[in-house]
Amino acid sequence: MTASIVPTATQEQYPKRGEVWLINTNPISPGDPHLPRPVIVISPNNRNRAWDSVIVVPLSTGLGNINVKFHKEIPKGEGGIAKMSYARCDLVSTIEKNCLDTKGALGLRLSDKYLWELVRGVRASIGDNPDL
Repeated sequence: MTASIVPTATQEQYPKRGEVWLINTNPISPGDPHLPRPVIVISPNNRNRAWDSVIVVPLSTGLGNINVKFHKEIPKGEGGIAKMSYARCDLVSTIEKNCLDTKGALGLRLSDKYLWELVRGVRASIGDNPDL
């Protein structure tokens, strides 16, 4: 008789696409006054599960110059965020998972409507036409 391997809870706890997490540390900019900062995970789940890093879009509650192509409004409550925020699709980053808050995602994943807007914003920020 062979035993099946069942993943433990910790093996299945990884950031999922569309979830909002807090970044607690920034190895590129130690002492960053904007931490903790919420970010939205945009990398695919198979990558998130297997790699030590995730691809994210940061959120900001205050932007001086809003560019609707790159800065996507995310309403309060969506993904568990406490205030209306803007996803900075022009600031896509890859971060190590150990920079994320160990408490996990702030809430449920973003709705498909907002996740699709993020994809469009990222594509626009690299000069791709997301409407093709």
